[in-house]
Amino acid sequence: MGTAGARFVVARQLRYSAGTWLQLGETQVLLDPGPGTLTRARRARPPLAPEKLSGLLLSHKHLDHSTDVNIMLEAMAEGGRRRRGTLVAPADALEGDDPVVLRFVRSFPHRIEVWEEGTPVKFDEFTVTPVRHQHGVETYGLVFETPAGRLGFVVDGRMAQGLADRYTGCHLLVLNTVRRDWAPDVDHLSLPEALELIQQVNPRLAVLTHFGMTMLRAGPRKLAAQASETLGIPVLAAGDGTILDASEWTCSPPDSANVSNTGTS
Repeated sequence: MGTAGARFVVARQLRYSAGTWLQLGETQVLLDPGPGTLTRARRARPPLAPEKLSGLLLSHKHLDHSTDVNIMLEAMAEGGRRRRGTLVAPADALEGDDPVVLRFVRSFPHRIEVWEEGTPVKFDEFTVTPVRHQHGVETYGLVFETPAGRLGFVVDGRMAQGLADRYTGCHLLVLNTVRRDWAPDVDHLSLPEALELIQQVNPRLAVLTHFGMTMLRAGPRKLAAQASETLGIPVLAAGDGTILDASEWTCSPPDSANVSNTGTS
């Protein structure tokens, strides 16, 4: 629902910052509800219903990933009228000096789980295994094990030795790619690092998202097309409102992408 990936892009809403909505079988979950998530969900066509969510997944507590977590917990619980759903979050999003999940809303979900490195969290139709990332605050990438295949979300964080190994076997790999060029003082993937991960993991489809200004200026779709040609692996640049049928890429190697990409270039 949004592909903004840096403070200026989020603050100016040059791209929306509303996270990723997944439907796996009959189970719907929301990853990283940043600013504007509730509004974007209600205005989607057809509308996305928070009261049908089975869970909220928080990769880390930075504001562009967590701002709407409290209102989405209340909306998932039908305005707080009934306990339902699951919240999974890092420990420092819940406790410590600067938690982002209000105690007021913690009675709304049916259960609250804390990510632990390598320990799967079970939902009815899939499991999610967290992968620890290097990102200043406690941060976890996610690997979904589903009947259709393995989905990986490489969230914010530095490139690290062995990172690709943690996403081995992912048929669909989504990568937060903030910068066009590498910079030593930035805790985010650059495009060259993202392409290195894609080459090592060798998914059937890679999706770039979470763009900063340097990526937007260069044109994410153009960069993705160049990456596809260079790597020999399909690479897609997500846009705000992109809808992707993951089963086309997890169940069997497709001839072409089944993608509705309504976002900007």
